[in-house]
Amino acid sequence: MITPSGLAWLRVAGIALMILAVVEVDAIETPRDRPLRLPNDTYPLHYQLHISSNIHTGTLLFSGNATIDVLIRRSTNEIVLHAKNLTDIQITVHRLATSDAGLETFVLVDDLTHTFYEQAAFLIIHPQDDHQAFGEGQRYRLEILYTAIMRNRAMGLYYMDYHDEKTNSTVYVAATQSEPTYARLIFPCYDEPGFKSNFSITLTHGSTHSAISNMPVKKLISHGDLTTTHFHATPPMSTYLVAFVISNFESISETYRGVTQSVYSSPTTKEKGQSALKNAVRTVAAMEDYFGVSYPLEKLDHVALKKNYGAAMENWGLITFKEANLLQQDSDDVHKRVKDKITQNHEIAHQWFGNLVSPEWWTYAWMNEGFATYFGYVITDLLYPEEKVMDMFVADEADRAYSYNSFFDVRPMTSYVEKEKDIMAAFDIITYKRAACVIKMFHHAFRQKLFVKAISHFLEKYRYSTANELNLFDALQTELREDEYFSQQPWTSRVQDIMLSWTHSEWMPIVLVTRNYENNSITFSQRSIHAKDELWWIPLNFATAQAPSFQDTQADLFMPPQSHYSVTLDDLGFQLNGRDWIIVNKQQTGFYHVHYDNDNLRAIARQLQVNHSLIHPVNRAALFRDLKPLIEHNEIEHVDVLFEMLKYMEFEEDMLPWNQVADTIDFLRRNLFATSSQDLFNAFVRRLVTPIFRRLFLDPDGGQISNSALNAGQEILQMACVADLPECLDYTRRLTKEYIFKRVNLTNDSEYYAMYDTVLCLGVRYLSDNDFRGVIDMLQAADRSSVYYDDMIYSLRCTQSHRHLLSYLELLLGENSTHLILSDPEAMMYLFYVYKSNQAARPVIWQYIDRNYRLLCRSPNFVEHFNQIAEFLPRQQRPHFMRLRQSIACHMALESLRPNEELIDVNSPLVGKKAKLSESFLDKFEQQIHSWLLSEVPSAPGKSDALLAASLSAVSNGSSRPQGILKDATRVVRKALSSIGPSFYR
Repeated sequence: MITPSGLAWLRVAGIALMILAVVEVDAIETPRDRPLRLPNDTYPLHYQLHISSNIHTGTLLFSGNATIDVLIRRSTNEIVLHAKNLTDIQITVHRLATSDAGLETFVLVDDLTHTFYEQAAFLIIHPQDDHQAFGEGQRYRLEILYTAIMRNRAMGLYYMDYHDEKTNSTVYVAATQSEPTYARLIFPCYDEPGFKSNFSITLTHGSTHSAISNMPVKKLISHGDLTTTHFHATPPMSTYLVAFVISNFESISETYRGVTQSVYSSPTTKEKGQSALKNAVRTVAAMEDYFGVSYPLEKLDHVALKKNYGAAMENWGLITFKEANLLQQDSDDVHKRVKDKITQNHEIAHQWFGNLVSPEWWTYAWMNEGFATYFGYVITDLLYPEEKVMDMFVADEADRAYSYNSFFDVRPMTSYVEKEKDIMAAFDIITYKRAACVIKMFHHAFRQKLFVKAISHFLEKYRYSTANELNLFDALQTELREDEYFSQQPWTSRVQDIMLSWTHSEWMPIVLVTRNYENNSITFSQRSIHAKDELWWIPLNFATAQAPSFQDTQADLFMPPQSHYSVTLDDLGFQLNGRDWIIVNKQQTGFYHVHYDNDNLRAIARQLQVNHSLIHPVNRAALFRDLKPLIEHNEIEHVDVLFEMLKYMEFEEDMLPWNQVADTIDFLRRNLFATSSQDLFNAFVRRLVTPIFRRLFLDPDGGQISNSALNAGQEILQMACVADLPECLDYTRRLTKEYIFKRVNLTNDSEYYAMYDTVLCLGVRYLSDNDFRGVIDMLQAADRSSVYYDDMIYSLRCTQSHRHLLSYLELLLGENSTHLILSDPEAMMYLFYVYKSNQAARPVIWQYIDRNYRLLCRSPNFVEHFNQIAEFLPRQQRPHFMRLRQSIACHMALESLRPNEELIDVNSPLVGKKAKLSESFLDKFEQQIHSWLLSEVPSAPGKSDALLAASLSAVSNGSSRPQGILKDATRVVRKALSSIGPSFYR
């Protein structure tokens, strides 16, 4: 018996060695170079798969019998399948023959052997002597016996264990993960999505367990301690969807419209699946109604597993989930329970997109994931309109897809892959999020009902089959040609070109809208966000001051793939006077940035100030998202127009614009730090953020907070406190003192999203000397392995007091603390982290290094972090840096110290590199900003003692704790040093 614990692992290792030895002997490379794709000479017609497992006893070894009926498409001398990590392989081959009487019989073929081609995980069946053994049109039956070992990772057939509280024993469960190339770990097969076949699955397992698979149970046969479960044959499907689970799970079920849906989970969590079951029943019905295509199977199971590959896997008829993503849809955390519904509905959408119609190859993985991602949101929004789910799409999907930082390895949506690792890598942000945004764009551009009608016809035409992107585009083309409006448009016959310009481009476009106010024309210019030579067919729609109509999102015009394209207002069918505004890309349904000429931006700013609600909230957010790269790269023409646009935010109650504005305000704050404009800017921000802060955090009668408000709450709190809003400082300081001095947790079972760390950081910004000493005393008395201890270490980095910062650095790095508070590498990492995250700390850190470099140089990591700090060096500090750097170099030479990294050269282009953009921003805009702020905030006070006193006056009395939504805050941000990874240092 092979068990997953104790000395039995030695037996696993021994068997593994024997298996490897067998594979070593059998694995004979074929003499010719092979492609990594299966040849198309043969095709599987039907699989009979019988897996026998004793996982109920903890046995990891399983045996299999894969009987495959194969059609020979073209005469060949070999039958090629996939098999990986399967051993003890025995193959019997029969040819289907027809007698003179017309009877069909299978005749044994006994002159065959098999070899492995390891690079492609090929199992090759061929004659012992090379000849064309398999003739076109012939059918063969392959019976392949084998054994294999279950993994503990979610790949192929894997196991997991649960503790049974009733019997105080360990229960073992087996489950499958076949996507994308893991079916070959379970059984020999044609493991490519284009090879669809019917599967008749049989499982032999312990009688204490039950088995489920893609299809309903056909019959059960009991034989002693074992049971054999036979399942009905599947419709034609790809191997990556083959699934089964062997477990002691229990289920709850509901049947609607002839489809029985069940939620399976461990016996102790059975009742937690009620909400997921209810959502599943509603969603399948909604998908059927929306697309007009019925769910084709009799059942759909949803299984909660301790381990799963990702959040969920869409196996046809048997969706597997991580427990936390299926069984917590009753959570008090609004964001989580809605996200879990979206996750479940994404997998349900796959039952049509990917399962019913599968991609020809992983080149088109986006046709699975993009459609499931987007319509997972669309259907959830239809079912739960009160949750503003499409706002979540903007925040959770589109923002990532738009983000430049998300595209480190840029590729088109349609990209050919071949190696297993490249296939895995194809399931990325482009396949999921960017594809979802492009699909959304054409869902709107081609009019939603027409687009859905085309998709319905596509699904019906290719059901139980495979398709590529051209098949999809042809379906769209057909519907557009039959539409009364679109058939008259000049671009209608170019649908394939239009779509290919998006699926085969690497980046995304920026559209510049330039109005000619003299001749009433508009020039649209397009370029790639990364100056790549790419052009697109871009769907444009327009809202104007005279005709806002933000709800009508179909394309008014397709800009052809050329750099510049001019039209008159008459061509567009509307009139504008010189002070009117125009907004392109209504509700930001198009996947591109829009930039405007300065006069049009000013007209938009005037509208925002007069009546911002006339502009759709998604477009209000998009205005700031689209300006963000211009601002951050100093490419905006007049920064005062940005401030004119920001002015209206004190009246903004929708969270989408606040999410986008937060980044802009933070950028401006960081650049204006320690300038003559800092206090003026903070006063301006306080004016903007005070109403929304009070509504979210201080209004006890504010009612239920929307899901989008929960998302933006952290940003609101950050903006308010960093701008020294007294109410915010008071609020966070009270909560922080309660936590530190009274151990009153900030959270219960939560409704607030990602706030814990922010509250503690903001709460220590202006501690009194007494409170600071009290925190240090609590810190030194705390258990250094506790979360409480981590919280205090991590939070104190945010103090704005120079005295407190010096004490904090001494605590972390001083002579008596280096190996007590933190390990040496962690302490050195903190030096840079504090420098980067707290601008008030920067002069203090230079001062501290100047005084203590002899001590700091003892750390082999000091030079590495000194060099990183040097990249942020402001130009006025360069003379001091040169002296300090020389002192450090001399000391290290004198002491013969050998750091892990060379000390940065004083003339290195890296010195001050990350400060240059900020310095050029100030060179260009500081006077303009200062003048604007003086006129707008003429009597703004400085950071007065009275203002800070307001925050220091709070008492640590739990009864005075505000009753805002923070009382339900969720801790989702871990603050331990291990969480500060390389991705932080951008």
